[in-house]
Amino acid sequence: MTQLLIRLFISFVFIGLGSYGGGLVAIPLIQHELVVNQRWMSFEEMSTIIAIAQMTPGPIAINAATFTGFRLSGVMGAAVATLAVIFPSMLLYALALPFVEKFKNNSLKKAFHGLQAGVLSLILFAVWSYGSTAIKGWTDLLIAGGAFLFLVSTEGKVHPVLVIFISGAIGAVIF
Repeated sequence: MTQLLIRLFISFVFIGLGSYGGGLVAIPLIQHELVVNQRWMSFEEMSTIIAIAQMTPGPIAINAATFTGFRLSGVMGAAVATLAVIFPSMLLYALALPFVEKFKNNSLKKAFHGLQAGVLSLILFAVWSYGSTAIKGWTDLLIAGGAFLFLVSTEGKVHPVLVIFISGAIGAVIF
C-alpha cells in the first residue's frame, strides 16, 4: 500500500510538472503516465476518467488525480494523488514569486512564446488521442465536426455545455 502511494505521488508530480497551459495539456501526460508507464488502466478506462474529470467542477488534472487515486487506493490515494498534482505548481509559484518583477523583460516573453507552441502541440495530441476513442465512425465524426464548426462560427458565444447537450440529443436520436 505504501509503495503504491509513493508511485501515485511520483506519477502525479510528473503530471503536475508538465500540465502548464490548462486541462487539455494534462490529458496526454495523464495518458502517458497512467496507461503507458504505470499500466494502472487501459486507454478506454483513462478516457472515462477524463470524461468524468471534465464533467465535474475543477481542473481536469486535479479531478483525474483524485479519481485515479481513489480508484487505486481509496481516500488516502485520492489525497496523495491530488496533493502531488498541485505540488509542483505551488512550489514553483512560491520560489518564483520574489523574482517575477526582475524577469519581466523581452527574453522572458520570448520564452513564453516558445512555451505556447509546446502547449499547443500537447493540446493537439490530446484532441488526436481522445478523438480516436470518441470517434467510432462517420456519424460520430459528423456530430463532432458539426459541433466544432458551430462553436467556431459563433465565435464561442454559445455556451459549450449547450453544445454538449445538443450533441447528446442528436446522438440519442441517431443512435
